[in-house]
Amino acid sequence: MSDYPYTAEQQAVIQHDMRQHAKVIAVAGAGKSTTLIGRIVTLLEQGVAAEKIGVFMFNKSAQEEFSARLSKVLAQRGSARQPNVMTFHAFGMRLCRRLEQRNLLSTAKLVTDEFSFIKLVREARQRLLRDNNTLTLQDERDWLEDFLLFVDQVKAASINPQEVFESGSWNKECQHFVALYEHVETLRKQHKLRFFADLLADPFTLMQTASGEQMHYIQTLAPEYEHLLIDEFQDINPCQYELLKALYQSQANWMIVGDVQQCIYEWRGAAPDIMAQQFDHDFGQVTTYPLACSFRFGHSVGLMASCVVSQNQVDQLVVGKGQATEIDFARSNLPGRALLTELKDWHDRGRSLESCAVLVRLYSDMVPIQLALMHKGVPYQLHGDSPLLDNRQIRLLMAYLSVMAGGLQDPSKFYDSNDLEYLLSVPHVTHAQADRKRLLTQARQSPHLIPELIENLADQTEGWKGKKMADRADWLRTLPLYKNDPAQGLQMTLDKLGIYRYFENTSSKDIQAQEKIATCEAFLSYVKGIAKPADEIMAQLRQLNEQDAQHNHGVHLMTIHKSKGLEFDLVLMSGLQEGRFPYYDDDLSAIDRQAAAEMQAERRLFYVAMTRARQRLVFLETPVGEEVRRLSEGGLQGAPKSGALSRFVFEAQPLPVQTLVDQWQAQAPVAISADLEAPLSAYLDTQEDGPSVSFKRAKGAVKEDLKAGDKVRHDQYGQGVVVRQETSGKRMIFVDFGELGLKRFNPKHTKLVRLASRQTTH
Repeated sequence: MSDYPYTAEQQAVIQHDMRQHAKVIAVAGAGKSTTLIGRIVTLLEQGVAAEKIGVFMFNKSAQEEFSARLSKVLAQRGSARQPNVMTFHAFGMRLCRRLEQRNLLSTAKLVTDEFSFIKLVREARQRLLRDNNTLTLQDERDWLEDFLLFVDQVKAASINPQEVFESGSWNKECQHFVALYEHVETLRKQHKLRFFADLLADPFTLMQTASGEQMHYIQTLAPEYEHLLIDEFQDINPCQYELLKALYQSQANWMIVGDVQQCIYEWRGAAPDIMAQQFDHDFGQVTTYPLACSFRFGHSVGLMASCVVSQNQVDQLVVGKGQATEIDFARSNLPGRALLTELKDWHDRGRSLESCAVLVRLYSDMVPIQLALMHKGVPYQLHGDSPLLDNRQIRLLMAYLSVMAGGLQDPSKFYDSNDLEYLLSVPHVTHAQADRKRLLTQARQSPHLIPELIENLADQTEGWKGKKMADRADWLRTLPLYKNDPAQGLQMTLDKLGIYRYFENTSSKDIQAQEKIATCEAFLSYVKGIAKPADEIMAQLRQLNEQDAQHNHGVHLMTIHKSKGLEFDLVLMSGLQEGRFPYYDDDLSAIDRQAAAEMQAERRLFYVAMTRARQRLVFLETPVGEEVRRLSEGGLQGAPKSGALSRFVFEAQPLPVQTLVDQWQAQAPVAISADLEAPLSAYLDTQEDGPSVSFKRAKGAVKEDLKAGDKVRHDQYGQGVVVRQETSGKRMIFVDFGELGLKRFNPKHTKLVRLASRQTTH
């Protein structure tokens, strides 16, 4: 493979000893696919038969793209045969067929559409209700999506459903998920069905109970691979890993490729610890190769990314070898206006909107972005989410806007006739199934009678439930009075009906309830900003939606999870506030192991987002006051404060980095202050042409007078909590770094940055 200009890092991977296992840590944009193709060609040139090489990809699109590139390279080299490049599901399907043929697995039909699975869930739900008549389930829309996620997690795990439930942060309202799962599995087997996840879960379940002799026989049924190459290994789940390990641990040489810092799918079962630690433990002699150079972006993103990942207590550099990447902040504290300003400047440079992407952590942060673009007629493409006006929370508020506009007397005022249901179901007027169905049928036939229908039901209901129904009827009659002040009408509706409390009671996880509330708040802000009567707002929303439906091009809008594997010339990151990104209720990351792990997962998400940018990266935030001083001095965030600028922006050290990059070409000496001196210095040490840099001591650094409970940061060990400081002798400081244990420091030779004192949240 000497005819391709590989880097020294890539060449080392390609020429790796065929008899050894390898782990390749490939940062974003490192050319890992090119390197993997080079490795395959080398194996073929060294006499390995194509059918002895198994290449695993994590999704169909990646598999198809890689196969096409590999075919082209092999055709140019005159190779007649190509290794099997497959998804895990394709491998599972092949294995299931062989196990069925030997009567080791029951024959089952593969079903690929989600609706068939949902039908199975509904049937299982009816059985569960018959078995447990004390169980009351909310509307399907309030729990189905979460149950499907729970099923994915169970299928991905190597533990039973009860353990999966207990290890997750599920709401107590979801306790029936375990029993419902068991009913679904019983029905699935009775109907002789397999869904995608079962292609791996069924063989894995079989292997868990197989005897030694049976296991040996199963191994003979699997494809006889001598070399496994597994891409995106950071996203592997326990089921996938244990299955492959049972079949190929001793039979094949493994090369795993990925980046633990890009694992962002833990919520659906990915286990980054498998790549970080377990693989080395299980396989013993493993050679680790870094692919640290990214050809996507320049030094600015590389330096910032290196600083960010250093806070996850890993020694990993991300070296930018691409073209220079600009870094900037918003020029307005309103995300919609800031975005429009950036897009106008980009367009004025002669650049296309298709080369731009807006990335958010939470869907609700997309609401003001979409409304701003719709309002100005800027075309956009929404990836992975339903259109804005299909969102349930927004449609709920639009239903009440329609009532203010006179919709009960004139149903044409409603955006959609089905929106009448929201007036009765969020929250439910009654929990009696028969009453709910009858009430909804009558409401659709005679919308103007809805208050009277609710009132009649209230007369038949005793106590506080009846009173709440009567209050709902009165409020629906009162709402048209707010026609000219719809924002106030919506705010009072949210308060009077207890809608936010309903979200909290019916959401499976806290983040979902908070997202629903935040979506309502974002739409409410839009209504306040428009400051028009309710009927005009509804007419405007219809018009904007009609215009928007014609767009299939323009700015890309997506959550960070959807951006994985993509890159854009301009990336704009919105919603960068503490408590939202990183998301948390109470920040316990300094004192709680699970909270610390969740914070690391949030940081990985930030790293993935910023490394999507090629030419320009903009944080759609405007630092103020103390934030500006801290950023300019390279200081980390002080005590986390909900709503303040995200700690991750401070960790990226954007202003010291910009100073460094500005001096890069001039080769002028530069003195900067930066709390994260270690990763910056390590990065500069890899560059022969880097500027001469001296680091000033950051003002936040302290070497004494620390007290028990102070939260501090250390360049090597990351974030910890002071246990105590000796009052005599060398005044040694003892710091608890969680999983890394208790460390003892001499304050004269150690730089600890005080972040915040431990506080109790009331």
